[in-house]
Amino acid sequence: MGDLNPTCDDLYAECRHILPGMSVEQTKQIEAAIKAGNFLEAASVVQTFKNLSGIEFNIAITGESGSGKSSLVNVIRGLGDEDKDEDASETGVLKNTTKPVPYWHPMCPIMIVWDLPSIGTPDFRPDVYLKQVKFSRYDVFIIIASERSRFCLTELARELTGMGKKSYFVRSKVDLDLFNEKHKKSFNEEKTLEKIRNDCVNNLSRIGMSSPQVFLVSNREFQKYDSPQLQKTLLKELYYHKPETIRATEAPSSSGMMDDSKTHWADLISKWGSKLPGLSEEEIKEFQTAAKAGNLSKAIYVVKMSDDVLRNTKLSIAITGNSGSGKSSFINAIRSLNDDDRGAAKTWVKEMTDKPTAYPHHIFPNVTMWDLPGIGTMKCPAEKYVKDMKFDQYDFFIIITAGRFTEADTKLAKEISRMGKKFYFVRTKVDVDLDNEQRKRDFSKEKTLHIIRSDCMEQLQKAGISSPQVFLVSRWHFDKYDSPELQETLANEIDIHRRHVLICALPSTSEKILKKKQKALHEQIWKQALKSCAVAAVPLPFLSVKCDVDILMENMREYCQCFGLDDDSIKSLARQVGKSVDELKCVIKCPLVKDITRDEVLKRLREATGERMMTVKYFISVVPLIGSGIAAKRSYSVTYEVLHTYLDEVAEDTQRVLKKALEGAENN
Repeated sequence: MGDLNPTCDDLYAECRHILPGMSVEQTKQIEAAIKAGNFLEAASVVQTFKNLSGIEFNIAITGESGSGKSSLVNVIRGLGDEDKDEDASETGVLKNTTKPVPYWHPMCPIMIVWDLPSIGTPDFRPDVYLKQVKFSRYDVFIIIASERSRFCLTELARELTGMGKKSYFVRSKVDLDLFNEKHKKSFNEEKTLEKIRNDCVNNLSRIGMSSPQVFLVSNREFQKYDSPQLQKTLLKELYYHKPETIRATEAPSSSGMMDDSKTHWADLISKWGSKLPGLSEEEIKEFQTAAKAGNLSKAIYVVKMSDDVLRNTKLSIAITGNSGSGKSSFINAIRSLNDDDRGAAKTWVKEMTDKPTAYPHHIFPNVTMWDLPGIGTMKCPAEKYVKDMKFDQYDFFIIITAGRFTEADTKLAKEISRMGKKFYFVRTKVDVDLDNEQRKRDFSKEKTLHIIRSDCMEQLQKAGISSPQVFLVSRWHFDKYDSPELQETLANEIDIHRRHVLICALPSTSEKILKKKQKALHEQIWKQALKSCAVAAVPLPFLSVKCDVDILMENMREYCQCFGLDDDSIKSLARQVGKSVDELKCVIKCPLVKDITRDEVLKRLREATGERMMTVKYFISVVPLIGSGIAAKRSYSVTYEVLHTYLDEVAEDTQRVLKKALEGAENN
């Protein structure tokens, strides 16, 4: 991934590559400032560079008097109410804005925060307010309130939505709410904040607002509560809803800036090659077309949409078999649950229902196992069974038996095949068969398994099933026999997005599956790194590092959950193997899900970049054009390195946990 700890000289060497369009004097000033470590001075010099003239991103902040509107205007721009800067918005109980007032961000000239007059005053009535403040000039509206009753402002939000404008609700002064609640014995900060948030959302939803976004903030402690999420949302608005802004930051080809931009990214894009893991064939074509044209915005959009598709991909697996076949236990085992865990399918219960029962995965709810009544239980023709069970809604089918497959099973398989869908035969309870055969003098485990498998295949072939796929499994030894091969086969025979979703949801109980999970997650890292670099490429101060942290936290937690390194999964595994949770946890070196905090991620960023370069990255990122290109490239490398390293750590820990769990197990 290249050197992740560049010096200031290295940094300026990259600056020189993308400086065309600036005067010699400006270039020398920036060079001197960077080499002296004075990054604020470098940013100040670049403010005079006019390539961004005429480009604006306008954020309007409105609310009733006393809601903290002007204070929010200041903190978004990195200023405090106590700042004497003449450009700070005036605050105070007697202060009253009489017309929209623009405030330019001190380090990002394209960003203008507007302090609008308070709504509801005699001069600014709700019914004519939008016309008075010339709403069309603003890109995003923030409606701020400090009390629940203030959300009479929702009528304004509805008007804005009807006009195609984005609006967000900010509930301010939550620090005061917490202070007032602290005297109660039952006080809990998280619960209090959640109650405030839910109350706001419910009130907005009741009057017809669809999926309202509410952020809880304190202007006194602006980096706490929902402020990072608010800033990230504003960043997304700028990047995804104002693509012309991003494109406009690229100077015309005649200046040489566009060509240099392409060259700047050429070495990065070349790393990805012709095959891009984690993208479908169609997505690969779109990405490559954009990348070759030097259209980074479009390339990143393709990656973002691919991520959205992946996160919304659903997988429905139908499992059928007669009562007593071990169907429910199989459903639990493939979801990494004990039979008595919450959400587990009930076992040892006579099948009474004639309808499919859904069992979503407890960690990956987009993966659902459907328990279908056995065709023998229904006593109806296969054609009717297929129609009644709505077979068209399932992605593939697993037909289970604890003995020989029946004529009804084979008829069902033929109907599934006629629909063009995949099916697999699973022979359960082979541990019981082996236990029964062990008493014989000539017992051979491999020979016994071969006989069972051959018998199943022979019966199916006689019934007209060509090349049947039969897998022998045991619920109590789900890491053994044909279970890993079954899981691998299921994953290999579906499309790329559903494959990823399934692999993440499979039990982490065999080395084969662990390696498959590691490979699947590794294929997604470049996409997350590119998203990080997209964040850094947008010249909004105070956001680049924060969004890096968000991307890292989200993915690191996902890795832990995928490998079963969360408290619930470890407890479940401990019960399955008869060991204590502490025994399993003692071999884990990396932080678990609950320990992946912002501080932990920042520590890893410092290790990857060096403490000084964290500061360098921040100050350089506020330099329009120049800083954004460099910060973007660094963001890609650092995000890739941190995620790659952590994924390897998680995979190694999972191997150790699995080895510890299986210590002393019977060699069945």
